[in-house]
Amino acid sequence: MRGAAPRRSVAPARTGLTTPMLVGLGGLAMLGPFATDAFLPALPSIAGEFAVSAGAAQLTLSGVTIGMAVGQLVSGPLSDAIGRRMPLLGGSAALAVFSLLAAVAPSLPVLTLACLVLGFGAAAGATVARAVVADLETGSALTRGFALLGSAMALGPVIAPVVGVALMLLWGWRGVFTGMAVLAALSFVFIAVLVPESLPRSRRVRGGIRAVPAAVAAAARTRTFWCGALVVWFAFAATFAYIAASPYVIQEMLGFSPVGYAGAFAVNGAGVVVAGLIAARLARRLEPQRIVVLGLSALTVGVVLVVAAVAAGMVTAWLVLPGFFLIAASCGFYIGPSLALAVHELRRTAGTALALVGAVQFAIAGLVSPLAVLGGPGDLTPLAVILAVGTLLAWCGWAAFRPRAPLSA
Repeated sequence: MRGAAPRRSVAPARTGLTTPMLVGLGGLAMLGPFATDAFLPALPSIAGEFAVSAGAAQLTLSGVTIGMAVGQLVSGPLSDAIGRRMPLLGGSAALAVFSLLAAVAPSLPVLTLACLVLGFGAAAGATVARAVVADLETGSALTRGFALLGSAMALGPVIAPVVGVALMLLWGWRGVFTGMAVLAALSFVFIAVLVPESLPRSRRVRGGIRAVPAAVAAAARTRTFWCGALVVWFAFAATFAYIAASPYVIQEMLGFSPVGYAGAFAVNGAGVVVAGLIAARLARRLEPQRIVVLGLSALTVGVVLVVAAVAAGMVTAWLVLPGFFLIAASCGFYIGPSLALAVHELRRTAGTALALVGAVQFAIAGLVSPLAVLGGPGDLTPLAVILAVGTLLAWCGWAAFRPRAPLSA
């Protein structure tokens, strides 16, 4: 009919990701979140054993996140040049070895260094696993693939605190890192058996390290890259502030035991999984930018609850825990679709593009981690400020660079 508006639809899809491959990739990808979350309940114990402040113990968590940031800058471009399998296998091997070193660390500096390098190894799971999805999927299948991989990654936060507390009760905080080493070794086996090379030689970037500046420049000129990247960077900064402060807020301020903390954190992780599965289904009908808005809206509601509780001096479980749940669950909505936007026009150099997103994401997380507890026990003002500023900047990035039209395949 004349004058009728054209029908909007999501881009057509091509899919090549099999269930066994998703299992293998998800197992490795979840180790990054597992590495950051498994020893969160043990941070007070680490501080006590080495007789340091909470902020100093928090440097171990910063070590993991900074290692993941730097490692992604290496593994992403490297995978564009030599393929995906070798970085995946090398990363899981490094994670296993340095987790064992962390388990026997005699001092906080040695532990922090081991955390830095194990984070470097975990970076392959964060970046290269996603690059495999970008190699094999297009259109709505790409958004679904990232969302499903995100749900698999979210299993890390679900099981990490529970496993971490169990290992800590049995063998202390050192047992947590031993468990991480075992999981990394199993992940190495899964990748070797289940995940074939997804990037043929004909599609690899030539020129080695010399090609990286050109790939970075191409990303910097791409509107959809900035849209996805800015949302991930700043929204995740708010999310990670909650992660870093949660053991002190939930255990010390709200009075939960380590087991109670693990249960609360696992519920929030389950929220991420469910949100990711919902996002994967929505991708069949909605464009990724619309799903991002759902995620940012959930994040905003959660942040408002927490900031209001802090501002009113009413830090109670009834206000803070629902806010924390929404902050966590929002990841399942915004991360997968945002990554699909970021690599939409950069398929040939997906590893480098995803590395840029991930490196800055975890660098910011590393900076946010000690800042979130800067006020010490009982003062949540730094946390409230980071939550509010991160969420506001994520919305600003979305408003400035969001796609103006439906995306094509």
